[in-house]
Amino acid sequence: MYRILLCLSISTLMGCLVNAQGYSLRFFGNGVNDIDRVKIRIDDPTNNLPGPPADIGATDFTIEFWMKADAADNPAPPVNCGWNVNWIYGNILIDRDRFGQDRKFGISVAGGRIVFGVSGNGTGDFTLCGTSYVLDGRWHHIAVQRRRSDGYMWLYVDGILEAHGDGPNGDISYPDNGVPCSWCCYGPCDFSDPFLVFGAEKHDFDRNAYPSYSGYLDEVRLSTTLRYSGNFTPPAQPFASDSATAALYHFDEGAGTAILDSSDAPGGPSHGQLRYGGSPAGPVWTTDTPFRRAGDVDGNGCVDDADLLQVLFAFGGSGGAADVNGDSVVDDADLLIVLFNFGSGC
Repeated sequence: MYRILLCLSISTLMGCLVNAQGYSLRFFGNGVNDIDRVKIRIDDPTNNLPGPPADIGATDFTIEFWMKADAADNPAPPVNCGWNVNWIYGNILIDRDRFGQDRKFGISVAGGRIVFGVSGNGTGDFTLCGTSYVLDGRWHHIAVQRRRSDGYMWLYVDGILEAHGDGPNGDISYPDNGVPCSWCCYGPCDFSDPFLVFGAEKHDFDRNAYPSYSGYLDEVRLSTTLRYSGNFTPPAQPFASDSATAALYHFDEGAGTAILDSSDAPGGPSHGQLRYGGSPAGPVWTTDTPFRRAGDVDGNGCVDDADLLQVLFAFGGSGGAADVNGDSVVDDADLLIVLFNFGSGC
């Protein structure tokens, strides 16, 4: 082993460092004081100019992300779905509400199930409820879709279609000439209304009635198309941007308060801001992600002796699980990835 380590080059080391990166955000559900959330401005109430690309809803759209949470941290009870706005009573994951007004949507988790709601422009309110339990401490891929022409909505959990229905149609993007409500909780809604918010109920109106999400969030992608026409296999790696991507948040900054949009969508970027605070204070950066941890050869979430032994026994071979970096040979580079991440996730 010592001979192998002595032969490692600086370029190999840098490659392993890159492979080891990957972050998510951990929220704590504080639901007060405009903290413990991510905020993305989607309109400027002082003018009539179009908002950034993250202001979806004028076309078909898909919202998808990965989440991991526990029941004890998200106690909102089940809600009745159908023609109502009951999504607001779950622990809110994504909030694009307009206080006391139409043209809004959001995603929450209630009774351990994903809930997706839309309010049209005078065309009613509709809420979908998923069926599978997601508050089990494991990563789950969530995707919701809406078709503008007739308001039809879909909800997928881990690639399985769990709910669909005909909701309110029309444009539900934030109006370019929209005027926020004159009163929310701490004053005018300008501080909350023209924003897309991750991890919290955006207005901080009543954290007991409208609770915020406590858990992990990663890989949020907003698209201006219907991505899925049936059951699908959830992605095994971070999203790549394409022409239908309105905004893409990898949450891989790992530090600071800047949340970067990597979509390159025309009219963008739609960057956001991490608002840190509360007790416990959040959101915090974590290395817990939905994708296999660098160096986790056996896929059990922990980089340990078993992973190291698999690489050593397969050393010099061609491929297989021990080929950590996927270059078709088990060599020094794979060994270093395991060693550099040793103990991660354990």
